[in-house]
Amino acid sequence: MALSLVGVCFASGMVALRLPGRLKKAMKPQTPKTRVKKTEPLPVIKKFSGLVAKGDVIISLLTRNGILEDTARRLVEAVQPVYDLAKLRAGHAYTLETKDGHLTKFVYWVQSDTLLEVSPGVDADFQAKINALPYKTKRQFVRGKIEGSLFETLQKAGEKPELADILADLYAYDIDFNRDIQPEDEFAVLVEKKYLKGEFVKYGAVLAASFKNSGKEYRILRFTDPSGKTAYYQPDGKAVRKMFLRCPLPFMRVTSSFGMRRHPVLGFSAKHNGVDFGAPTGTPIRAVGNGTVQQVGRDGGRGNYVVIRHPNGYFSHYYHMSRFKAGIRSGSRIDQKEIIGFVGSTGRSTGPHLHYGLSVGKRGFLNPLSIKSPTETPLSSSYMPLFKKSLLQTFALFQAVPVQTRRPLLPRNPLEMRHRIRTPIRFSPLNF
Repeated sequence: MALSLVGVCFASGMVALRLPGRLKKAMKPQTPKTRVKKTEPLPVIKKFSGLVAKGDVIISLLTRNGILEDTARRLVEAVQPVYDLAKLRAGHAYTLETKDGHLTKFVYWVQSDTLLEVSPGVDADFQAKINALPYKTKRQFVRGKIEGSLFETLQKAGEKPELADILADLYAYDIDFNRDIQPEDEFAVLVEKKYLKGEFVKYGAVLAASFKNSGKEYRILRFTDPSGKTAYYQPDGKAVRKMFLRCPLPFMRVTSSFGMRRHPVLGFSAKHNGVDFGAPTGTPIRAVGNGTVQQVGRDGGRGNYVVIRHPNGYFSHYYHMSRFKAGIRSGSRIDQKEIIGFVGSTGRSTGPHLHYGLSVGKRGFLNPLSIKSPTETPLSSSYMPLFKKSLLQTFALFQAVPVQTRRPLLPRNPLEMRHRIRTPIRFSPLNF
């Protein structure tokens, strides 16, 4: 019996010895097999931004940034009822976004506060809309003393150079910023500032301004009369706007004055019937007053020239242009401050400059920098009490604002409108 038990045990041990691998495999916990998911490739998103180049058309702009020509043409056709993309202007900004090579967004700055936005449509290839930017407007004072130039003074006060353009334009009838500005001249301005997402973007209207030049103060108030007309007036109710600007080129140097001089090319003394302003080639030239183009052409002495006829027998003369603005021809109606051409050195000239002259009837040529220009229609006497009240209230506020001297320069803002003299207005894109 004992032997039987031993045999059974021995047999059992033999079985155990034969099957250890199977038993281990059977006893090992089985983990469920997991399927490896195939990861989808991430979409390739590309963003482009830039400024419309001179001579650009919308098709070339889109194809240059990777859009198929057929897609570009369909986009133009879809946008046509909302905005004509043939009006694309050099210097204006745009942004472009593609996903896997397909256009997902196109934004074009129509104006500094207006955007054209194009995106894929539901029922059509593309849908377009014009959006006005939601600016927040604040009224703020800016004051200072001239240190160097108006540009430099405003930059030291933490302001943008555009404000210098605005002030120079506002005082263009009374102050010659080429010759009249003196150190220690003082200015103060109440101006609207426009903000977007908390960032200062641009200036709005100047509501009031004071400029003390060589001891004389020039005050200006923006006033809307009960009839709804808005204009700038002096404290006596005379309109700031006059028949002629003091100068067709702001912030330029006088290289030759009116009167007798030795001619730089011919070598003999003769009367100089105008004033020469030195300026880089391509600087825009503004018409000094409303009128009609009397002559436009080219000759050996004046080079490319324009003569404009104004009311009361006045004529303004512009010589040595590099080129005329498109559409300027004899008989064209011209508005004051309208660009008529660009500085050059054509004709009898030793370098890029503008010869500007002003003549009237039998008196002939006058010194354009000393003439007292007639003003426009003054404010109606019936509105004067209301105007005087507004004037006193506004300039009482000026007395409480200290003169600003030096502040840190504002950081460069990608939203800013980068406008400078001698360059076109350029609008920078927002990151939508």
